[in-house]
Amino acid sequence: MEHLQEVIQTYSNDNLLEQYIDHQEDYTPEALKILKKEIEDRKISQEEIDTYLKRKEVISENSTPLDTKDFILFDHSFSQTDILLATTVLRDGKVIFFIDNPESSNTIPLESESTKRFTIRVHRDSIDKAHELLEEHFTKEDGVYLFKHAGAIERLKAFSFHDLHLSEKEASEEVEVALTDDERRVIIHYGNRLLNEVDEIEEAQERVVFYYDSVDYLIDYLGGSESKFLSRSDLLTILEILQVYCQDEEFPSTMNDSIAKLLGFFWES
Repeated sequence: MEHLQEVIQTYSNDNLLEQYIDHQEDYTPEALKILKKEIEDRKISQEEIDTYLKRKEVISENSTPLDTKDFILFDHSFSQTDILLATTVLRDGKVIFFIDNPESSNTIPLESESTKRFTIRVHRDSIDKAHELLEEHFTKEDGVYLFKHAGAIERLKAFSFHDLHLSEKEASEEVEVALTDDERRVIIHYGNRLLNEVDEIEEAQERVVFYYDSVDYLIDYLGGSESKFLSRSDLLTILEILQVYCQDEEFPSTMNDSIAKLLGFFWES
């Protein structure tokens, strides 16, 4: 690990982002934490990350650069959370696209993360496929795409931690969340399982557990404090724990309302 820490000091920002975003399967969870810390220590801005992601999205599977003039702007926009879901759907469908610059809501002129609207530009060869995929998962209403699946579990399964970007200030912001004793017990139970099973989970589900470093603290906090206040980072840790195990045979159906409540802090109705 010390060798990796020395090597990544020589990486350009683009190379560092490429390793962390595009080659996660090549690294152990411990190595990924080092890469993530280096990104944070360099204070790489969200704008720089978004620029890298946009540039990456306009590269086809054979790595041939594409002309952005060939990308068509879709006339319906997405909320911050729904653009994450749309991105997952389109990537899985091998659609070539990129996310256009966000704009503020027409109804709320003061821009914030919750009111931004995102549009996509799709390569002309992928237009029909994109419409097919989006119409399968979204409805159109008043110029906005709205995710069809209202079920809490389906929404949780579609939630993308990889594409959700919060500033340090947003992540540390505390919100009031009234968790019942039963909800706390379920979260603690599955949190402890995740601590013991993270390697198997990451391999079986082909994923990286982004908030793994926060699980131990969260378990102690929920077990030892009756406070109703949690940071948004705490909420994302809980959602990730529940996402990992929501398809478990013994996962309690009583958690559906809890999941919907937690998603409500990030997901616009």
